[in-house]
Amino acid sequence: MQIIIKCLKGGSTVIEVDETTPIAEIKNKVEKDLKIPISQQTLVLLGSPLQDGKKVGDYPKIKEGTKIYIVIKKPENLQSSLGKFLRRYYSEEQCKIIVDEFLRNFQNKVDNLSLDDLERIAISNLNV
Repeated sequence: MQIIIKCLKGGSTVIEVDETTPIAEIKNKVEKDLKIPISQQTLVLLGSPLQDGKKVGDYPKIKEGTKIYIVIKKPENLQSSLGKFLRRYYSEEQCKIIVDEFLRNFQNKVDNLSLDDLERIAISNLNV
């Protein structure tokens, strides 16, 4: 059967699925067709998010021609990712102090890189 994946910001794709198709596979096809990274996708059917570990057959409301909407999550930045990790171990106030100090040190080190340093970093990461 064919289902329609529609992006709220415009764009859509039609995907061929059956009851055994994993939701994660649908996300892979969406990434390929609409160029939306899997990590930023949330597929929504009738207001409920679809879970990656499930299959199309686990959702009886998915039938031929069903429209599934995709919500694009904003990617996390370094500050929010670091804060989320540190909150497991430190209080909110301690996290803020640690993150602020880390970002200051990081920015200082980046500001002090020469063009040669940046070129070496770029080359070493592109050759991986």
